[in-house]
Order: sequence, then structure tokens, then C-alpha cells
Amino acid sequence: MKHIVIIGGGLSGLAAAYELQNTHPNYTWELVEKEGKLGGKFETVKRDGFLIEKGPDSFLARKPAGMELVTELGLADNLVANATGRSYIYHQKALHPIPEGSVMGIPTNKQALLASTLVSEIGKARALQEPHIPKNTTKEDQSIGDFFEVRFGKELVKTLIEPLLSGIYAGDIYKMSLRATFPQFEQTVAKHGSLMDGLQQNQKNTTGTKGTIGAFRTLTDGLETLPKAIELALPSQNLHTNKQATQVLKKGSSYEISFENGDKISADGVIIAATHDVLVDLLADATTEPFANQPLTTLATVSLAYNENDVPILPDGTGYLVARTAPYKTTACTWVQKKWPHMVPKDKMLLRGFVGKAGETWLEEASDEAIVSAVLNDYAEIMDIESAPLFYEVSRMKSAMPQYLVTHQARLKQLKKNINADYPGIYFAGMSYQGVGIPDCIAGAKSAVNELTDFLKEVYDD
Repeated sequence: MKHIVIIGGGLSGLAAAYELQNTHPNYTWELVEKEGKLGGKFETVKRDGFLIEKGPDSFLARKPAGMELVTELGLADNLVANATGRSYIYHQKALHPIPEGSVMGIPTNKQALLASTLVSEIGKARALQEPHIPKNTTKEDQSIGDFFEVRFGKELVKTLIEPLLSGIYAGDIYKMSLRATFPQFEQTVAKHGSLMDGLQQNQKNTTGTKGTIGAFRTLTDGLETLPKAIELALPSQNLHTNKQATQVLKKGSSYEISFENGDKISADGVIIAATHDVLVDLLADATTEPFANQPLTTLATVSLAYNENDVPILPDGTGYLVARTAPYKTTACTWVQKKWPHMVPKDKMLLRGFVGKAGETWLEEASDEAIVSAVLNDYAEIMDIESAPLFYEVSRMKSAMPQYLVTHQARLKQLKKNINADYPGIYFAGMSYQGVGIPDCIAGAKSAVNELTDFLKEVYDD
């Protein structure tokens, strides 16, 4: 009976173990995690009637892998959709509504764009030329920023598109790969000639539009319920915490995994379910060279609880974003009591702020108090909040968010090729490769399991 080792006990590792356990009972397996608990970045805090997410707070329902796993785990009845409402962008000392009908910041409603206070008349005129701009699809990958600037002009990109798209990856859109992040936009231009016209014809998910069904889902008791449910569905004797892998060596047709405490484990196959820095540390330099210098951004979330009457009345909506190029530490703020009402007691407010930008390092050394102070300084200007919060919760995620730089797909293809040649029987999954969202990580984990088991079946004829 062949033995598989899964390195990494976050969502990707747990999802891989769950898939392996349920679909390939003919293999033995064990999962190793360097931290003292499983679940990775997921953490839900219950405090004074508040439900506070210190890690991920939701996932996209339209990507099937997340919904399918939740259903398999018996959690479907606990799903909650986000309340919808207007979103804002803070620009030039004011909160401006995102134009009605915008899709990920991309305008589709010409009248709504013309009525917007966010973009100047010159910027609007340039953006409305988009249907007449020649297709800027190329054989080579390009940055998100370059692609959209050609189509809509620099002003609309900086004020409307950049805050939304860069916020997902905490990255610089002029360095991020279009094809690795939002390939559908290039495909839409190729098919329709115009992004605005093409999105109008197939407008399923909108930002800033009232009355739509929420695109995101969470769980009533917090999203930490998801990895905990997976853990409970697995045999505890196969799950090992406080066990940090330091090297994977090929030993004939199998592998030897070394650990920080001196232990060694043999395996016929390995799944490295972690960000690419772990992969680079465990395997030979020449093999992992395509991903050797890929950056990871440090992020923080700051949740501030208030009495509702201690905070000025906020606009009707669910929160706002700030361009990463703007001189503020925060990049976004969710008004949780509006977006997720079940998380906040009556007559209370919870402001969940996001901090961290690609290239910044101050978060790595700053104290919680310093991070909170920076957030409060921004809120004093943006929302006129001067009162102290009832309490706060800070979550710092060091080197947490991978940056999908231009040529990401080509480098990923080369990485797979190198590993298949140098380490047959080793596969990888995680945020660094084919999507940072929860459904993407689940789908990537299942794919890694399927590829590994297909390989073992072919080699050993099991």
C-alpha cells in the first residue's frame, strides 16, 4: 500500500487530505503542519456578541469547489449570503459611490459613469471611447494596469479600477499578470471588441448595484467552521501539528522528508500544500528557480467595535476602498453590520479595515497598537471617527499574499515541468499558483490529489 505525505495543514492541505481519504482509500497518508494548530489563516473570534473574522471572511459562491465542499461536509444549512449595497471609493477627501452597474470597477452603464462624482469630465470622455479602442489582446502576457489603461485611460484606472482589482491581491496592477488574475477581461475584448459592451451582455456579478443577490457566502458560526469541519472528518492519528518539514530528498523511487526535530518520513508521493516559499525551501534550487524570487505581501486586518451612537452616520452602503497609491495605510474598510448583520449585535458597529500593500514591510515589525493607531488616523479623516473603539482585534499575516506577476502562467508551467522531471510524484497546491480564493485553493488541492494518484496508478499499476 502506497503512502502519501501532505505538507501543510491550511485549507489546501486539509482539502487534499479530505479528497484523498474519500476517493482513494487504497492509499495511506499523513498530514504535517509546522504550526500548533490546523486551519492556516482561518480564525473566528466570538467576543461580546460580535463574530469577528481575523482571517478570510467569505468565499465566492459562483466558483463551485467551495459550495460543493461545504455541502459535502453537511454545512449547507449554515450558509449566509452577504447583504448587498452601495460601495464607495475614497478619493480627493470624499467618499464617492462606485457607479451603478460597474463590474469589478469596470463601468458598463454609460449614464451612471457620466453621473459619477469619482471621475472628471475629461476622464469620463476618455473612458467612453472604450468601445472604439482597437483590441489590445496580444500573444504575450501583460499587466492588468497596462491593459485597462489602453482601454479606459489612466484616470479611470487609477480612481475606479485599481482600488478594486489591486485590493484582491494587495498588489500593484502595473506588475500583476492579467492572464493569471482576470483572463476573462481579455477574452471578452477578443470576443466582443469592447469590454463595456461585452460585460453588459453577460452581467452576472456587479459592484455597487442595489438589489442583487450577494455573491459571497460565509457560515453562521464563522468561516473557521470550514477547516474545523474538514479536520473532524479526518482520522486524528493522521494529522500532525508542530512538525516542520525542512527538506524533501529523492531516495530511489520514493522520498524522504526531514523535519526540524530530526524525524524522517518516507513517502511514495508528496503534496506540498503551501505558498511557494515553502516549496522553494524544500526542493532543489534549480527545480524551483521559476518561483524563487516571487514576492509575498504581508497583510493585516483590524476590526474595531463601536456603539452605533458613538460614530457619525455613515453613508448607506457596505464599505469603501482606497487606491493603493493613495497616502493612507488602509486599503479598504467593510461596514460589517451592513454587509454581515448576523455578526454584529443590535446598536453596535464593527469596522473591519484592511492594511498592507505590495512592497511595504512596516507591518512585519509594527506593534498591534501602532497598526491600530494608523487605522484610526485614516478613519478620522475618511469617516470623521474620533471616539475610541470598545475594543479591537488585530490579525497580522506575514508573507501571506502571493503576487501573480506578469508571465506568471509561463513560470508556473516551467515549475511543473521541472518538478515532473526532477521529483516525479511530488505535486503542489496553494494560493501561490492558480487563484488565491477559497474555492481556488480547494480546487487546486483536489487537482493535486488526482494528479498524484493518477501518477501512482500508472507507475505502480495499483
